[in-house]
Amino acid sequence: MEKLTSLYIRVERFVTNLLMFGVVLFVFFAAVMRWVGYPIAWSVEFAQLLFAWVIFLGANRALRENSHIGVDMLAKRLPEKAAFWLDIAMKLLMLFFLIFVGGYGLQLTLENSGRLVNNMSISYSFITLSVPMGCLLMIVTLLAKLVNLLRPVRTKTEKPDAQANRALH
Repeated sequence: MEKLTSLYIRVERFVTNLLMFGVVLFVFFAAVMRWVGYPIAWSVEFAQLLFAWVIFLGANRALRENSHIGVDMLAKRLPEKAAFWLDIAMKLLMLFFLIFVGGYGLQLTLENSGRLVNNMSISYSFITLSVPMGCLLMIVTLLAKLVNLLRPVRTKTEKPDAQANRALH
């Protein structure tokens, strides 16, 4: 399972970086073409498609790597056990929020399946599909984090509270 997870992380990192590089390169190319008098009619829509996927794949990557902005002023002042349970409560809150947003994102994707992107002959649902897919990936990431928090691997020398604290970081 660790090999599969490691492969997924490497693929996700590569795809996210590639998409971001593609957005920058494509927007630059479109700006140059517009400047020389040959604008690309579908450039904004294509950049929007790439950027939507970068946002949600990047959000999952940031969640997995604990890189999201956080306010931990309260958590740092709590005892270890209280901070541990606060972390679990916040992850559960995030989980319910992602289920909510993902459900509406799926509905939006289905509603946009017949709509075509301006100047391109692809369905707008390719853009909106990034919402439920990104939410699904973040749900899986959060579930893995919750499992790791609730079932820490105990060593012979560590107490359960020390392990839970280690899992928070």
